[in-house]
Amino acid sequence: MVICESCDTAAEPTANYCPECGSELSPTRKDWSDGFLSLVDRGHIQEAIDGNESLPEGYHDRLHETVRHALSDFCLLDRWDDFDNHEALFGDIPEDKIDVDDWEELEKIARLTCPFRFMLNAVDIDRVGTLLELSVLLAVPEAEQPDDVSISIEINAAGD
Repeated sequence: MVICESCDTAAEPTANYCPECGSELSPTRKDWSDGFLSLVDRGHIQEAIDGNESLPEGYHDRLHETVRHALSDFCLLDRWDDFDNHEALFGDIPEDKIDVDDWEELEKIARLTCPFRFMLNAVDIDRVGTLLELSVLLAVPEAEQPDDVSISIEINAAGD
């Protein structure tokens, strides 16, 4: 038997995850962080952002591969009916209770802008629109799919 470090539940020796709380039983990374990047990666990247460190050759290739795997994991979770995407993104805030005038709530959901900025920095605005159209088509069951989906993004300069 293996004992979960998070909740002290006994699990079969061949189990990878705790049957009670879902924690990984034999962590593959010793330096856990809140995201898919290790604490070491987070430190290196922040130092590079601050201009204090240049990353070694090949570092970007490994990070790009890590991000591709993380995005694939999000796609897999999206296909799993038992996974609550709303709770993953918004936490305990019910959809009808998100108040854009409440700064505490806005801080909780501000992280949702990052994936869009990530996409926008990777491609131009027209391609982001195309990606969103494709996402809408893929999210709708085949029997209910509309004939056409059109998403437009309009950016007005300040004062317009």
